[in-house]
Amino acid sequence: MSKAGQTALEIKKTADELGWKLYVRPSGVLTIIKHITPNDNDAFVQADGEYYSILGMVPQSAAGSMWGTDGGGIGALTAARTGVFTMNKSGCNRNVLKALLVLEVI
Repeated sequence: MSKAGQTALEIKKTADELGWKLYVRPSGVLTIIKHITPNDNDAFVQADGEYYSILGMVPQSAAGSMWGTDGGGIGALTAARTGVFTMNKSGCNRNVLKALLVLEVI
């Protein structure tokens, strides 16, 4: 198995274990989503502490960034209120993203 394939397997395994869904965007952005109990601060804090465990494993092949509903911005209020915690990473290594698609990631 290729290095990209091994990395993709690790990413998928970690996401599954932590209850996150992975979405590969055509633009090269990886989006991860976790549904938490609305207005549950403990659930929000847990998700906020988990997302980097997944996105941090994705190598970048171009300049990019991470953004979403983490505790570092106003999006946190939306995630806490709606129960949908979403994070994105751009500039992801295309080979890893392709390998994730083979693993039937949406």
